[in-house]
This record gives sequence, C-alpha cells and structure tokens, in this order.
Amino acid sequence: MSCLNMLRKRSLAICWLLILAILAHTQANAAQFTLSWTDNSIDEDGFKIERGAVSAGPFTQIGTTGSDTNSYTNSGLADATNYCYRVRAYNSGGDSTYTNVACGTTPATLTVSKNGTGTVTSSPAGINCGSTCSSSYVSGTSVTLTATAGTNYSFTGWSGACTGTGSCVVTMNAAESVMATFTVDSFALTMTNAGTGNGTVTSSPSGINCGSTCSANYNNGTSVTLTATASSGSTFTGWSDACTGAGSCNVTMNAAKSVTAAFTAQSFALTLVKAGTGSGTVASSPSGINCGSTCSANYNNGTSVTLTATASSGSTFTGWSGACTGTGACTVTMDAAKSVSAAFGVLPPAPPSALSIL
Repeated sequence: MSCLNMLRKRSLAICWLLILAILAHTQANAAQFTLSWTDNSIDEDGFKIERGAVSAGPFTQIGTTGSDTNSYTNSGLADATNYCYRVRAYNSGGDSTYTNVACGTTPATLTVSKNGTGTVTSSPAGINCGSTCSSSYVSGTSVTLTATAGTNYSFTGWSGACTGTGSCVVTMNAAESVMATFTVDSFALTMTNAGTGNGTVTSSPSGINCGSTCSANYNNGTSVTLTATASSGSTFTGWSDACTGAGSCNVTMNAAKSVTAAFTAQSFALTLVKAGTGSGTVASSPSGINCGSTCSANYNNGTSVTLTATASSGSTFTGWSGACTGTGACTVTMDAAKSVSAAFGVLPPAPPSALSIL
C-alpha cells in the first residue's frame, strides 16, 4: 500500500517523516524556541509537541497545533537551559511516528542597571547602557563590561555579578545582573580665620560654619557663597586665597580650594596722666605704656591692661583717678578709649635729730 493511500486511510504511523528545526531567541526577557517541521501528511487533525530535558527523554506533551501547520513557539523558558523536542501528527486513526529529536540551549540574559551618570558597554556587543541595558548571549559566553563615567562623575564600583572597580567579566551560564555605580565628584573647601580679631564664616549651601566646622566637601560644579560675620569688637577686613577683596565670596568647586577670612580686632587708646607734686612712673602689662616717656597706647578690644605705679625717690604714690580709683591694683578692660590719672606726692622731709641747747 502506498504512503499516500495509507494517509488517505487516516493511518499516519508508517509514513511519518518530519524535519525539526529550532530557532531560539528572547522576548521580554524570557527565552523561547520556535520549532519548525515539514508537514508530509494530508489528512492530519493536528500535531502534538513533546519536550524533554535530554535527547533520550523522558518527553512530556506540552502542546498541540491544528492541521496544516508547520511551526510552534514554546515561550517562557528558563535562561541557559537545554530543551529537546519531538513532534508527531495525529488524526482519528491514531498518531504518526515521531520526528527526529532536536535540542537547543536557551541563551542567557545579562541585565545592567546604573546608579549615577555614566555608560556601560559590552564585549561582545549587545549592551550599550545608555539606551540598551539588557542583552542575551549564547550560554557559556564570556562578556566583558566597561564602565565610562559621565562628566563630573567617577566610576566607583560594580555590584551584583561583579564587584570592585576593575574589569567586570561575566560568564553567561545563567541569567545575570550587574549594577554600575557612578558618584558625582566632590572637592574640599577649607576655611581659615586669620587676623587679630574674631568672627565666623558660614556657607550656602550649608557645610561650613567656621567657628567650629571649617571644611566641607561639595559636588563638582557647586557654587558656594561664603559670608563673614565679625564678632563684637572686631571688623571683617577681607578675603584671600580663592577669594579676594571684602565683598561677596563665591567659589565654584571644580577643585579643592581654600579661603582665608581676616578679622581685625577693634583697638582703643589707653591714656595715662600723672598728677601731683611728686614724681614717678607708670608701666602697663601687656606692654605699651611706660610713662615716663610713653603715656598712651592702643589695645585690642577686650584686652585687660594692668597699670603699675612706681614713685620716684622722695615721692609717694597717692592714688588713681579716671578709669581706676583707690591705691590698689589698676586693671582696665579696653572696650572703649579710656584714661587713667596717677597722682604722686612729695614726701615730707626727714625730721631733724640730735637737738641740743648751748
């Protein structure tokens, strides 16, 4: 009986000869195989598709098709996994023999994610992330990822299937994911207060309050405005280093930078006047007055000045007036111009002695 007659008698078992081809690809990050075969029958009701893990089976039926078809797509498959297939036709007379067994291994998907600004490319090609952050590779492929930081950023490391900051090489024996972290560059702005006075410098955006916190890191390209505020009794006299003058200080942080703010203490004159019929000298601590010859000196605001009076021979110190009183220690706090008078009197003569009458 001819093959054609047998098929017409709805007997498929003897004349079944199919060629099975497999096309593998991924769709929406899930692997799939498309099976294709040659339809040699003329009266089939459809085809039965079976799948197993190896060519020797066991096989399990996973689907059917209608008549006059020659392909079937098996989707939702695991990455980097071997699948084997066979197909047979069927009708009311029974099932045909099987096709040959065709096997294939699904590709493996490599997915890249990023934190920060930069790009990741792959060798062999497939990933340019940027725009394309996922690609499938034949199982066992060795993929090298290269990270390139964006402007004002630095590449600071891999996580996931790679770690560290060196080369990222992934062997695609399964689905893998890698994250590349890019960190914006930052630079230190250091503040120094100088001069005889006191004050604070603050920053906008915040970070520096110098005072206490005189250095802070700012992202590359950040514009930092520094504001100087003199303490009571001091004046702000100007910037140096990354800023100059006494106006606004605006620093663009594209490198490590330093700024110095000068504060000058206000000073006030202390004037010493000597009075009385006697003579003597007055000296100061800290130095400045030696009156004698130098009877006036300037002292920074808040300075505590102690005056000491020393009477000359034949004289006596009789007391202070002005900013000090009494005859004890004279200590003056210089928060304004001040004057002090030191009085010296003449000692009475020594009494006569050895009085006699002649």
